[in-house]
Amino acid sequence: MRNVLFLLLLPLGLPAQGLFDSLYIRSTVNVFFQTGSADLDADARSRLDSFLARLPNEANWAFLNIEAHTDSIGNSTNNERLAASRAESVRRYLGEKGVAPARIRAKAYGERKPDANNDTEAGRQRNRRAAVELWSGKPMATLSGYIRDAETGKGLETTVFFSTQTRSDSTQTDTAGFYSVRLPKDSIVRVDAVAEGYFFESYMTKVFGSPELYKKYKKDTNIALAPAKAGEKAVLRDLFYVGNKAVLLPASEPELPKILRFMQVNPDLQVEIAGHINHPGLSPDNLENWEWELSVNRAKLVFTYLLDHGVSAERMRFRGYGNAEMLFPNPVNEAQMEKNRRVEIRVLERD
Repeated sequence: MRNVLFLLLLPLGLPAQGLFDSLYIRSTVNVFFQTGSADLDADARSRLDSFLARLPNEANWAFLNIEAHTDSIGNSTNNERLAASRAESVRRYLGEKGVAPARIRAKAYGERKPDANNDTEAGRQRNRRAAVELWSGKPMATLSGYIRDAETGKGLETTVFFSTQTRSDSTQTDTAGFYSVRLPKDSIVRVDAVAEGYFFESYMTKVFGSPELYKKYKKDTNIALAPAKAGEKAVLRDLFYVGNKAVLLPASEPELPKILRFMQVNPDLQVEIAGHINHPGLSPDNLENWEWELSVNRAKLVFTYLLDHGVSAERMRFRGYGNAEMLFPNPVNEAQMEKNRRVEIRVLERD
């Protein structure tokens, strides 16, 4: 089933507009035709009746969309006409069953969008079809906040990226650093902010549709970006590896495009990618070779990704520090050990 979500991006400086519904295909039924025919047989009518019987239980359904098709037998012009006749047959039947004309849409594709290979009769039968799609509305809610300089508090004009399970998009902040977008109600969204001259930041939140829940559970949607000055560094917090390996956990893979975006937005930046491991109670001089290599290879993984995606090697270097720079030399829990096992970006200089 296809899902289509439309994200409204707001004009700069304007508040979010009123609630509206995004649209997506909730369910589909296919009906099939005999060769050269646009008549609905008993099986087609039965399929449509079962489909329509479920409509009263569907909340927020918007319209029914008919897509009619043919096999490739005959010339394309005649097949376009035949597909249009099939769409009209389905439209007429839906109308007879009480569906308002304003809630029916139709399009004929002829032989242009086959569902199966036309070389066999079984394939041609699958292509002699009309698909009826139930489009429903998904309630939306507003997500807004500010992007600011972490040192001065000044608003930043920059890009903010939004990712849900079904959609990724972006918008620009206004001159005060304000952003406001519409997202599917009750969805989980990741918000990423990046600006020229700054490190990037992100957060995850749930988009609450209820004003009461929004007030009770609202997460701070403001983001403070630290200036990316020479000598400063940022920990790649969402970059996690398989234990004792330079292999990223699947949940960490979305972090790499964020690092790439940071390097693209800051083309004058030269950086070091620094890898670290957790091994308390042991002098760095006594680490085994594989442990040093682990810190190197974890940093190299990020370096290689950036290199493969167009970042010049002249702007980067990678280095492993073993356990020489643990944030918690004597960790007391897994959270502290996890922070010791990290990769950082260190700004070397700006051109």
